[in-house]
Amino acid sequence: MAPGPYERVLETLADLDARLAGLEVGYNETNASAAQEHVDQLGEFFESEPDHFVALRESIDRLVETEDSTHAAAAKEHADALRDRVEAQIDDE
Repeated sequence: MAPGPYERVLETLADLDARLAGLEVGYNETNASAAQEHVDQLGEFFESEPDHFVALRESIDRLVETEDSTHAAAAKEHADALRDRVEAQIDDE
């Protein structure tokens, strides 16, 4: 059985979390590009959740533009908040 939308989002968030953990250690173009791709994939799902999603996108954009890994921690906080919201939605159903 194919994973549903919540499961796909959680998988994408888990991979994003791993990329951000690597970026917290040091800037890496491969992880930064993958993080941007994951945020793009999450855009449709979180279009009604603008606060944390917009903040996540902005943190990733700053990370890539400046190649400064300190932005990874902020991005991770927003990604974690989005994951918590998805898990809460699953629990409510």
